[in-house]
Amino acid sequence: MHLFLLIGQSNMAGRGELSEIHQQPKVEKHIYMLDADMNWQTACEPIHFDKPELVGVGPGLSFARTIKPFMDGESIGLIPCAVGGTKIERWISKGDLYREAVSRARSAMQRGKLSGILWAQGESDSADFLDAKSYKERLFSLISDLRNDLQAHNVPFIASKLGGFILPDSYPYTNLVNEALAAASDSFAFYSLVVSKGLSHKGDHLHYDTESAEELGRRMAEAWLKVVNK
Repeated sequence: MHLFLLIGQSNMAGRGELSEIHQQPKVEKHIYMLDADMNWQTACEPIHFDKPELVGVGPGLSFARTIKPFMDGESIGLIPCAVGGTKIERWISKGDLYREAVSRARSAMQRGKLSGILWAQGESDSADFLDAKSYKERLFSLISDLRNDLQAHNVPFIASKLGGFILPDSYPYTNLVNEALAAASDSFAFYSLVVSKGLSHKGDHLHYDTESAEELGRRMAEAWLKVVNK
């Protein structure tokens, strides 16, 4: 099984509206998700469970569906760990969410091989100058420490830029966070950053709508396929 670790905040967890189609999902052959109780389930929306009253469609399942034709019939396992409203300080090695993600990943790796890490986060850090200024250092630590702790030095790390629709009055330092995300491309092999251009929000200028969340997943999949030369 090819495993993918999904980390970040609400736009990775998913806040897109669940339609009737999503609520009556088709059986996803060869695509699985690790639930909150550490059991593998056939993948369906919502993939995440961070905030049951809010969680919706995110990029994870769309990512898996896009890469599936290139996996030679091998199964795909999604490891959802994202939590909405979180700063990157909780995702570096001393943070609680980092430890939880590593624990879930290690457990999952008993059944397969870690093949990618997907990261969508940074909105919370763009609200404060000091957080945004520290983002690059923390992001670089996150990438290095995850790869070391999971013995995944050559595993692709696919990140996404923050949505261009975020209101500067509330989040004035998105440029600093996006610059940090871009800078990682020059410092890490097997790293790719996908753009958010053309993606739309669900009416709150913060969270991707359903169609854009799924498009983000496709873009991350295309980036992953390019990194692994598929």
